[in-house]
Amino acid sequence: MKKMMRSSFAFSLFSLAIGLLAASVVAILVGEGPLQVISILIEGAFGSLTNLGYSLYYATPLILTGLSVSWAFRAGLFNIGAEGQMALGGLTMTWVGLSLSEQPPILVLIVALICAFFVGGIWGAIAGWMKAYRDAHEVLATILLNYVAYGIVSFFIAFPLRNVESQSPESRSLIPELKLTTLSFLGGQSPLNSAFIFSLAIAILAGLVLRKTIFGFRTRLVGEAPGTAVRSGVPIKKYTVLGMFIAGGFAGLAGINEIFGSSLKLHEGFMANAGFVGITVALLGRNSIVGIILSAILFGALQKGALALDMETDKITRDLALVIQAFIIFFIVSEKGLRTLLDHIQIRRGQNE
Repeated sequence: MKKMMRSSFAFSLFSLAIGLLAASVVAILVGEGPLQVISILIEGAFGSLTNLGYSLYYATPLILTGLSVSWAFRAGLFNIGAEGQMALGGLTMTWVGLSLSEQPPILVLIVALICAFFVGGIWGAIAGWMKAYRDAHEVLATILLNYVAYGIVSFFIAFPLRNVESQSPESRSLIPELKLTTLSFLGGQSPLNSAFIFSLAIAILAGLVLRKTIFGFRTRLVGEAPGTAVRSGVPIKKYTVLGMFIAGGFAGLAGINEIFGSSLKLHEGFMANAGFVGITVALLGRNSIVGIILSAILFGALQKGALALDMETDKITRDLALVIQAFIIFFIVSEKGLRTLLDHIQIRRGQNE
């Protein structure tokens, strides 16, 4: 156990195992068979090509929001605002799609993505500026900015972009030509689309920038060794703002899966907590690109598999996925304390021997 805990990746696997164990305990307490529950989760997530497609579909925005949180972590910041940044990014995509409907679809898509990145980035940069120049904590700033973003999106859905033919709070529909290609070869009858490939490409590009460029090196230096960064002449305040701008930009892109890949419209709550789950994705993935992608797929699979619990069990619902997430977060954030405890136990054993 001690050797396993030494590896950050192994600790993530340990946290996942604890989450599944907790789910099993919950199943036993309510009178369901734990093996049956785990089997339903796996079957619901990967039991068919269509099930796999839904898992990857749910994972697509999580890759981008997890990347957003991870980039902020790399810059020494904690971005709780990915949900609001994603909301404004989705609003921007919809606005551009409706405004440029007579233009070539590929041009509309490119402009929409660029604008969504900048709008999400500006929303993140506001918190970064407040942190750098007003010493406001970015956690508080991003949480509060989330609510402002929700209000802005609700206003645009209710008035300028409103679909008067629908009773639901949603925007007018984009033209069908803007819908992204469905990846039926990978997702069967699911809505999995090329936004999944796009999210993978963005994640890989971000990883290359972090590892292979001077800008990425300075970003990591500011986050990991700010004292060294100051002595090296790196402008801390500038990189704080830029770090939150890029983090917000990645979250702003996360709406592509819903806006262009599925519904072709904006509706309230389309984020489906992807911004907050992205925090767990980044933590479990240890801020590595491969880890983030795998973690996003895992949580996408949990979301899809948990839906089957509503239909195939009498006493357990999809909320069991939240229990698993909660235990994963609990053990990941407790890592330092657990490592210290293990070191203390090792020292005591050595003294006793």
